[in-house]
Amino acid sequence: MTASQVLKQLPTRTDRTAYVVWMSIIWAATLAGFGLDFTRYLHEAPPPPAILHLHGAVYVIWLILVSMQIFLVQVGNIRFHMRLGWATAIVSAAMVPLGLVAALVDQSRQVGHADYAPQFLALEFEEMFAFSTFIIAGLLTRRNLAEHKRWMILSAVAISDAGFARAWQIGIKHTFPGPFGWWFQYFWGITLMLLAMLAWDWFRHKRVLRSLPGERPCCGAVKSW
Repeated sequence: MTASQVLKQLPTRTDRTAYVVWMSIIWAATLAGFGLDFTRYLHEAPPPPAILHLHGAVYVIWLILVSMQIFLVQVGNIRFHMRLGWATAIVSAAMVPLGLVAALVDQSRQVGHADYAPQFLALEFEEMFAFSTFIIAGLLTRRNLAEHKRWMILSAVAISDAGFARAWQIGIKHTFPGPFGWWFQYFWGITLMLLAMLAWDWFRHKRVLRSLPGERPCCGAVKSW
């Protein structure tokens, strides 16, 4: 199937614009959370190891690539979207081991410090597991754009909790008691995003996923990203 044929089967522009909104929220959370934490990060003693700088740089590159993918669909440049998709896949594959190594290094250097919290590693492993699952699902469903784009945006949501958490802990500075309070500080943002995405799909399509039985899947013959 050619790029022009794919374009004819794309969802409505309103539906495509929703993904611009979701990605904009993720960027806002990332810039707000890490922006508030940037001064502390730069003045850490001893300075953060290079692996943390590399992890942050690759994360930003991945966000840029996914944002470009969404923009290319929005403007109808499907051919370049397909080509750029494999670069996104390669960076995605690098992010998983890099994220886990960065978390382990970060925790090991804090042993003996007051803010040492090895339980934080559970969050990092959970995050990378979810991210990997969504990326693999996105690759396997790239012939069906309706499913493919949802898995890809979910992969972005899965790794946005760090930005939301920093925005809450540094910007809002309010804590709730008990296990729910701890959970809320880390996952309030992605929870609201998932609920908003669910509400949008139900409002727009009267179902959670457009390719569910009852509606013809979009772009079922797409052979590439």
